[in-house]
Amino acid sequence: MPFPDWADIQLSRDLPILRSRGENQDLEYKSSFPKNVSDLGKEIAAFATSNQGTILIGVSNDGDLVGLNEALTSDGRDGLLRRVEGICTGTIKPSITPTAKFAWEDDKVVLVLWIPKGSQPVYYSNKIPYVRHITEARPAEPHEVAELVKNWLVSTGIKIDELDPLGILISRLAPMIFDIIIYGEEADDRNINPWLDMWRAQFHQIASDIREISVQEISIKENLSDDLREIAEALDRVANMRLYIGCGKELTKLVIEVLEIAKKFKQTKIDPIPMSQDSLNNIRGIIASVDRKLKNLLDRSQGMIEHGRIEEFQSEASDIGHTLLKISYYNIDTLQNGLGQRLQQIGKKLHLVETMRIYMDGGRSIEAVTEHVMNQHQELETLVSKLP
Repeated sequence: MPFPDWADIQLSRDLPILRSRGENQDLEYKSSFPKNVSDLGKEIAAFATSNQGTILIGVSNDGDLVGLNEALTSDGRDGLLRRVEGICTGTIKPSITPTAKFAWEDDKVVLVLWIPKGSQPVYYSNKIPYVRHITEARPAEPHEVAELVKNWLVSTGIKIDELDPLGILISRLAPMIFDIIIYGEEADDRNINPWLDMWRAQFHQIASDIREISVQEISIKENLSDDLREIAEALDRVANMRLYIGCGKELTKLVIEVLEIAKKFKQTKIDPIPMSQDSLNNIRGIIASVDRKLKNLLDRSQGMIEHGRIEEFQSEASDIGHTLLKISYYNIDTLQNGLGQRLQQIGKKLHLVETMRIYMDGGRSIEAVTEHVMNQHQELETLVSKLP
């Protein structure tokens, strides 16, 4: 049977690799589309809470190709996408916007969902909060929800209760703008799948969130609506661009456009807001907490590796790097001159750990990953020791 025009060519080529990786912190298999919407809803909510992830529907738990017979017809594919949309806007709160594509292998169809890390601290399916833990979605404990909300508030860098309505709006937008800058500047390092499609899915979600904020009364009153729509449209151009062989220059051009717009918004709308002393104290505390978290991860690394959990180790280290990167974009140099730039350097190296490939090379690539994380921990520990 000829390759269908509705299937994604690059994704179809990558599908055997994705199937061979096995389920992990950022990859989930489903042999069929769940009849109970909560079965898929909890997986999507867990990824949105914990980390971006990929769901392959039509692949068994062992990675075997099963396929979706209902996806062989146009009506069947439309029906599957409508069901996904219904789950993401109805079952899951806050709503989340995944990217959905179809892959084709050996005359079988697999539905691939890329779930972005949400801009909110916790995501619920049927009013139950979920987190991703290694290979499963599980309900979040009450103390975990409290910690997630606390960390999210700290990540804004600004004490919301001290701000006027405009300040509150900017504090909501800041983490989204920072994510645009983070993933935009990492585009060259994430130009292969699954990373390429995952950060594009992240852009798609941010565009949706920013567009929703743009129509709020405070955005209109402060003349921010046009700026926000411009950002959303630029993000959509990147997220929705149809990839083809040799499209790198075109994609790079679109990414550069997004970066320029996001950096301008940061410079003119976010940077002028002064950091309160309480906010700086919170950031100092979160940097020290991240340092301890990274040390704990390294202490557990040997056991994780022995149990085949190197990808979980990479994912946790990457999340820690992401936290440092977000903090680094605030005006924190009043704590220590050059602090933001040094945190960016450490954060980026940690954030990209998840893209380091693991090979069957007698453990050398695994050793390279752990050594890389250890070096960044030493840098961070030195930095923390010099904080006033």
